[in-house]
Amino acid sequence: MEIIDVAKSYLDALLSHDAASVRLAPDARRIDNGAVTVEGADALRAIIRREPAAATSSFRWLVDGDQAIAFYDLDADLALARGDEPSPRDQWIPAYIGERFQIRDDLIHEIEVVYAANPGQPRPARPTRYAQAEAAREEVIGAARLYLASLVSHDASAVPLADQVWRIENGKSTGDGAEALRKSLESQIMHTVQSISDARWFVGGDTAAAFYTLHAKAGDSTLPVRIAERFRVVDGLIAEIDAIFAPIPNPDNKS
Repeated sequence: MEIIDVAKSYLDALLSHDAASVRLAPDARRIDNGAVTVEGADALRAIIRREPAAATSSFRWLVDGDQAIAFYDLDADLALARGDEPSPRDQWIPAYIGERFQIRDDLIHEIEVVYAANPGQPRPARPTRYAQAEAAREEVIGAARLYLASLVSHDASAVPLADQVWRIENGKSTGDGAEALRKSLESQIMHTVQSISDARWFVGGDTAAAFYTLHAKAGDSTLPVRIAERFRVVDGLIAEIDAIFAPIPNPDNKS
């Protein structure tokens, strides 16, 4: 079975709320926004039946070895989580998902999801401004790493950005064009970023996905934020950035 098809058995169950057909390994676990929330196939199936997922769309997939990565839009209906009748579509909450599936022997062993809701914000346009191009793994990761380095250094001069690059964070446009994005990266609010840790990279074609923890200054303490970020790199330049981030709910219980 294709690795994406195995992952889709979980995504389909989120919408049907019937977890019987999900291809879960007995030891499957799920990590939500940086914290392990459920372990074991039976416990995970029970949670799937109560998920508030009402619709999904705009999938962007990449596969790297035994890892399938999906970035997509989700509409949440909180009535479903309460066991009530479905709510009208205009009451659904838009959410944004970055999700990693570790799959071996046609079974899901681990699901890592980073999600954020953005009520009241229209869905963003994600234009394809540059044609797909061949790219070496090192080239794609190298460009994206320079972007992550700029988050900490607050110096965006070395970030290789395409002229018409765009960035969307939690469903909101936060940089359209290289000049605007460089200004955003060097803005005063970004000086709260202290460091980045435990970054893991996955690459498929001209696209890389990074799952990592960003440490931001919050008063006298540091706030750990879990991030899933997708970078599309064309001719060595970053052309698209999709980021989903959320505070780690229990920093002492992260993966």
